[in-house]
Amino acid sequence: MNDENIVKINEVIAQYFKENTTVDWIPAKSIMSELIKAGVFNKDEKKGLPIRKVFRKLDKEEQLSKIPAVHVERRSENVYWYLVREGKEYSPSEAISPLSKKEKGVLNIENSDEFYLVNLCDELLKEKASRKHTFDTLLGKLHKKGKTRTKLPLDAYYEDLKLVIEFFEKKDTDESSEREAQRKYYDQRKKDALEKKEIRLVEINYALFECNENDRLVRDKNNDCIVLKGILKDFI
Repeated sequence: MNDENIVKINEVIAQYFKENTTVDWIPAKSIMSELIKAGVFNKDEKKGLPIRKVFRKLDKEEQLSKIPAVHVERRSENVYWYLVREGKEYSPSEAISPLSKKEKGVLNIENSDEFYLVNLCDELLKEKASRKHTFDTLLGKLHKKGKTRTKLPLDAYYEDLKLVIEFFEKKDTDESSEREAQRKYYDQRKKDALEKKEIRLVEINYALFECNENDRLVRDKNNDCIVLKGILKDFI
């Protein structure tokens, strides 16, 4: 990104706030259409990825000040980019209250891609899944002391439909061969146990859905439902 394009970006931002007098800040992705019209970018990708790449590069080079309107929110897992009117400050719409460790755990689960997809499956199948369901006969390997085993959880179990849905874990490139072998072993145990109970198993790969640069689902409900309907057509 050369300095000429940086100048264009600043001009587009200034023009946006000039035309939208009641707006003090916006998510960076909201200005992509204006940047495309100005010829800075040819097209948008993943809801603002081109402008985020510019910000990341400038940030890495410690030159983010070249675009004075940029405000960055750095959180534990993600970075969020905003554009703020000159003389104003970014302020979130709602104050963020501190959460307990337990509340954070629940929130993380409810915000997970798996939770989101199971919600969609519930809607399509018109039945509420038993999440992380376990069976007494579906157990892992013996613990170190050789006396007990852990029940293996299933992502979503629909009792009336005699259906279990499991989601492929996003592959961890750093996964050791031992961990991979253990995962395959447990996957096979689940398949064998469900077959004995005459319960159908449907495995769904996250790669079937559009993901962002952080490997999280974009969550386009209409498109995601189309994908799920195709997979679950025998049960709908």
